Amino acid sequence: MAYQVTARKWRPRKFDEVVAQDHITTTLKNAILSERIAQCYLLCGPRGVGKTTTARILAKSLNCPNRVEADPCDTCDSCLSIASGTSMNVLEIDGASNNSVDDIRELREVVRYASTEGTYKIYIIDEVHMLSMAAFNALLKTLEEPPAHVVFIFATTEVQAVPDTILSRCQRFNFRRVATGRIAEHLRMITDKEGIAADERALFLLANRADGALRDAESLFDQVVSLDAGGVSVEAVEQVLGLVDRNLYFDLIDAMRDAAPALVLEGIGRAIDSGAEVEEFAHGLVEHLRHILFAKVQGSTADLDVAVNDRERYEQLAGDFAAEDLMRMLQALMDLESELKRSVSPRFRLELALVRLALMGRAVDVGELLMRLKILEEGGVQPTQRVPAVAAQREPAPKPTAIAPVTRSAESASSQNRPMPETSRAQPAVPAPTSDRAPESAPMTPAPVPPAAETASESNSGAAAAGIDFERIRAQWEELVAAVSGVQPALAIFLRGAQLLALEGKMVKLGFGPDDRFPMAQVVKNRDSIEAICAEKWGEVLRLNCVVVDGQSEAEEGKKKPDSPKGDPTVKSVLDAFDGELV
Repeated sequence: MAYQVTARKWRPRKFDEVVAQDHITTTLKNAILSERIAQCYLLCGPRGVGKTTTARILAKSLNCPNRVEADPCDTCDSCLSIASGTSMNVLEIDGASNNSVDDIRELREVVRYASTEGTYKIYIIDEVHMLSMAAFNALLKTLEEPPAHVVFIFATTEVQAVPDTILSRCQRFNFRRVATGRIAEHLRMITDKEGIAADERALFLLANRADGALRDAESLFDQVVSLDAGGVSVEAVEQVLGLVDRNLYFDLIDAMRDAAPALVLEGIGRAIDSGAEVEEFAHGLVEHLRHILFAKVQGSTADLDVAVNDRERYEQLAGDFAAEDLMRMLQALMDLESELKRSVSPRFRLELALVRLALMGRAVDVGELLMRLKILEEGGVQPTQRVPAVAAQREPAPKPTAIAPVTRSAESASSQNRPMPETSRAQPAVPAPTSDRAPESAPMTPAPVPPAAETASESNSGAAAAGIDFERIRAQWEELVAAVSGVQPALAIFLRGAQLLALEGKMVKLGFGPDDRFPMAQVVKNRDSIEAICAEKWGEVLRLNCVVVDGQSEAEEGKKKPDSPKGDPTVKSVLDAFDGELV
């Protein structure tokens, strides 16, 4: 017997053998059993999903004398002649080559004759959308009132090209694309019956490339078997189809996750050296990212049409990326696919796009941004509003015999609220230290603390309570910068450009010039790392407060109009956080 391709050898012969079109085959079987036969059926859908096959099964079933329920026996003379294409009662017409009005006129003449054997005379017109408008118009009356023994079956891949006057006279059945998993199962059935060893991943690669067309998958299967008759392996499929090794895609995504552009370029080079086309490589990467996004959104890979061995790796990658990042990467690659077709240097454009994706920043949740702004606003508040109370709590309690020097305002307030002890009245008051302006750490609204604690707070302006002071920080600042340089060299450069202004409580105040907003933003972004190094070096948990120093005094800053956007602390914090400028 002559060799037959897989698509013909394993063509379905019964309704139940049609793959993934149960909604159509069930309707047709019920119509046959109830003898509700329409005068015209329109089978539409993509290529290779079973339209012509279903039309032949229907034709055999309508004329089979030994029908088993709704299925033809497939052994009688009528079934055998229809299957071989020699039946006089079933005529298959190619709409592409018989599309003139003369062909339809000839058809109208012969439909009046009864069938030589069987019940119906059946006309199967494939690619019916190729008929001319005059041919459609000539067919209208025959379709509406055909002889009782005539059944028309139309098949088309472009139902939108069929006039509405024809559609209204037909029962329309929409065929669906076959799912990748169903195609892989069908190929597995064929390999088992043919005695061919096949790898599961290889079958899924064939099914995925078929894009829902079962006939395409069977044709690709024949091509792979011709390369290696001993079995269907992943290597053979990749070689025949020109696919890129899936492991290379996994390595490439790992490199993009780790922000390693060198590994990205290396992966692209490996793919190109193995013979992969640039456009094919980009298409495969889009599909790979789609699987990761699917696993991320669904929370599992149970419904993913991939081999079982790959599902665990997709789940792991889904946990390493945010959905927003995956969508950004997919959008960038889909835009790249359209550009590659008209690019003079497609490989360079691919390398540029993937390196950019590897170095792009990760998406940040809006809630996290708002939290950062809140932290910046809290850091921008003058610590003099709360530091004295903390300092007073940490000051050791004054001895009973000690005489605490107080300022005149404090002495006056004290004399008004409570009587002074005799020992205190007998001693002369120690004059308070004078200065041109009040210390910065003096509270705006003094807390109700003992006079001794208040005086101690004023005398230690700008210093922390546990032995760390501003002079020590100033003396060891270069050592701190050197420690930061050992971890993040670029960050150390930004710190060297900052001015060490003051120590306010437990907050180190750093100043940056108006043109140094980017370095300040980088310091703020990596503030946690710097504070951790400070805690390790000095044994104190210190906070960093970065401010812009424009050469004006605080008094001049206070004279700014309150409605000036630049003077608004919220606006300033937003500008500092996003390295922006007011326009």
